[in-house]
Amino acid sequence: MNIYFYATFSNQDEFLASVKKKFKSHKIFTKNDNIKLDIIDVALVWKLPNKILKKLTNLKIIFSLGAGVDHILNLPSYQKIPIIRIKDPNMRSRMFNHVLSQILNYQLKLNDYRLAQNKQKWLDEKYTLLNKDLTIGVLGLGYIGSFVAKKLQSLDYKVIGYKNSRNKSKMLFPVYYKNSISTFLRSSDIIVSILPATPNTKNIINTSFLNQLKKNCLLINIGRGSSLNEDDLIKHLKKNKNFFASLDVFIKEPLLKKHQFWKNPNVTVTPHIAAVTDVDSSIDYIFTKFEYFRKKRKIKSDVFINRGY
Repeated sequence: MNIYFYATFSNQDEFLASVKKKFKSHKIFTKNDNIKLDIIDVALVWKLPNKILKKLTNLKIIFSLGAGVDHILNLPSYQKIPIIRIKDPNMRSRMFNHVLSQILNYQLKLNDYRLAQNKQKWLDEKYTLLNKDLTIGVLGLGYIGSFVAKKLQSLDYKVIGYKNSRNKSKMLFPVYYKNSISTFLRSSDIIVSILPATPNTKNIINTSFLNQLKKNCLLINIGRGSSLNEDDLIKHLKKNKNFFASLDVFIKEPLLKKHQFWKNPNVTVTPHIAAVTDVDSSIDYIFTKFEYFRKKRKIKSDVFINRGY
């Protein structure tokens, strides 16, 4: 088969090398090849320009080189071609590690000690809550969110979850749905947002959302930057001096140097690194799905296209 590879990663050459090694029996093309794009059967992409997609007229399947798919669904020329996204165990393990690090930083008041160290100040001992005394609300229970929630529960945290819609999967912790989001928010000491980028999630974390949280809550956003209204959060932080935020994703990346998040002592900024994509593991996963498609000549999209995730 003819395969088209397009990515904007800093390590895209490493990805391409892995693709060529794994798909060695197939022809791999990139934007540097002078070919007619209507010969392409399969595309492996991250942030593919629409001007390229509209020329891929015989495309049968699209693989997203990451967990997100909004970069495909938002393209004007996208025509409901089956999409397979990466579901890499290494990615979700890294995501959990990041979440746990931010929870412990907040729970053990480590930021207070770091700031005191900068001033060469010896702080008195501070009371810290045990795991069982904290309720963590996981917003979004997909492939990554459900894994993070279960791992946190195994560490004796009280875990609750929120999903947009019901499904047959049973969770071993309380799950809230559309009409009960207020109860979910008010019950949480920490919120972990792992929401995808869809029209329904855009700016969902806004003033109304934030005002329903506890005054000393920690908000962790590792989903998509579009789900957070950054101006509303800045205003909320000014009014609530014991509210904290750990943000890994932003509306505009890299985060602008003049952005207020950088200097706010109650905000931890990380540069979209909560779950670095494992190259070989991800390509192995894609190849397994590709082989299924090649043999069956059809495959069902693992994305709810109408929902946007």
